[in-house]
Amino acid sequence: MTPATATAVPAAIRSALDRADSTVPRSFADVERRASARTPELGVIGRGVGHTPLAPVPSRGGRGTVWLKTEASNATGTVKARTAYALLCGVLARCDRAGLRLVEYTGGSMGVALADACARLGIDLHLVFPPGSPASLHEAARARGAAVSFGPDGGGFLGTMDAAARIAEDEDRRLLLQHAAGVAVAMHRERTGREIVDGLVRLRVDPVGVAAACGTGGTLIGVLHAMRERWSDAAGVAVFPAEAPYGDPAAPTTARRMNGTGGLGLGVRQPLLRDDEQTLRFRDMPYADALGAVRDLRSSAGIAACTSGAAAWAAASELVDDPAAPGRDAVAILAGRGTPEEWHDALD
Repeated sequence: MTPATATAVPAAIRSALDRADSTVPRSFADVERRASARTPELGVIGRGVGHTPLAPVPSRGGRGTVWLKTEASNATGTVKARTAYALLCGVLARCDRAGLRLVEYTGGSMGVALADACARLGIDLHLVFPPGSPASLHEAARARGAAVSFGPDGGGFLGTMDAAARIAEDEDRRLLLQHAAGVAVAMHRERTGREIVDGLVRLRVDPVGVAAACGTGGTLIGVLHAMRERWSDAAGVAVFPAEAPYGDPAAPTTARRMNGTGGLGLGVRQPLLRDDEQTLRFRDMPYADALGAVRDLRSSAGIAACTSGAAAWAAASELVDDPAAPGRDAVAILAGRGTPEEWHDALD
């Protein structure tokens, strides 16, 4: 955060972000071992995530192939099941489970994944959703035992983050603060990214890059770091909603956009992206275009995708559909199959 924006950012989340340490651990496996020693039941949750299919589909323009890392086979049907597991490993490596009370903000499927894992572990969880987020997600989180509340009207996602930070203070809960969770980057580097690299190496495929829609940016950065260990020139495409681009200096809005993604507004930049932003390509996609990509991916490949996943496919396609592209293969992170609300919008 710059001094110019700090005074405009809500106080509780400003303080939380300023205090946060987003350092990426050298080894997620070490974090996982420490957490599992304290909480052996984590093993059941860990076995429910990862080793998801890598599916080749035609690029949107037909020139190449996009390899979709299809995350719907994770527990709760989303890539966020991986992230929720990493966040819990991070906190349980340092804290005893007994008496642990958590709070976290969520704009998409992260809340359901966290609620599912916390229910299995008997951990008290409070989730804060932004106003206007899909009701199906609220209902799924409540069904798994999480307390659900909402950020302030007109505050955008930053206001929802601030509401969670205030609840942490008022209710003596630990804020997970996914936007500063370096442990999630480490997990995606060692697990999601390694799965992609190993799969493509076996198939003798050399991708030109990877695209992923960004909420925190942890999935993209972790996967990109793993890919660049093998293919140093791999491009990383950070897909953001045009309604909420990265580092947007304007105040946040409640405009409809891809679920679980978006810039924060007021000039705040995602901490997990800042160190790599000079090497990334940014692709801002309007919600209407993301819905079009949902329809196109379904009609061309028979694959159901959330708006963020379809947008990642469209952005990865741009890497290989350009006649000047150095190769004809790219990777996209397909976060999940989408909510009923997204499909209603796509097919309306």
